[in-house]
Amino acid sequence: GVPQMRERVYFVGIHKDFQKNSPFFWPQEVETPDIRDYLIDTENAILNHHTDETFKRYLNNKYNKNKFDIKELLEEDYLVIDTRQSDLRLYRGAVPTLRAGRHGILYVKDGKLRKLTGYESLLLQGFPKKMASEIKGRIPEGHLLSQAGNAMTVTTIAKIGEQLSKYIRGVDCKWVATGT
Repeated sequence: GVPQMRERVYFVGIHKDFQKNSPFFWPQEVETPDIRDYLIDTENAILNHHTDETFKRYLNNKYNKNKFDIKELLEEDYLVIDTRQSDLRLYRGAVPTLRAGRHGILYVKDGKLRKLTGYESLLLQGFPKKMASEIKGRIPEGHLLSQAGNAMTVTTIAKIGEQLSKYIRGVDCKWVATGT
């Protein structure tokens, strides 16, 4: 699991040579980890809400005017702010779906607005910290954010792969369906 709101449909196809007389069981849901373990980059850009014209336009457009108090927003650490085409959405404990071409995800930490980095985006897609660290700084930030947005969540794909491997090997994995 990752603290990202990413609803997806996964299809698993099993070649007839590997089919068993038992059903395939999906991985068991896991508890959502703490967002604080993912929003950890110390090199991310701090957005100055007083001078950033784009952010000021979001706060003052016809959809948001007088709806948000920036001082109140800045008091809540790990509040995630998603700037969409015309509105602004707030998330607590999770980040909205990462998408290629969407670089408007901000969050509050230590009373400051920070931009989500490519490194943090990779972590939110389930990439291990070591791998994300090796990529950090080697690929332009915009490209990294886009690639993270296009990626499938690594931890989800790994769990589906584990279940598929158990199924093909004939390992009894009914515990997954019953939760016992």
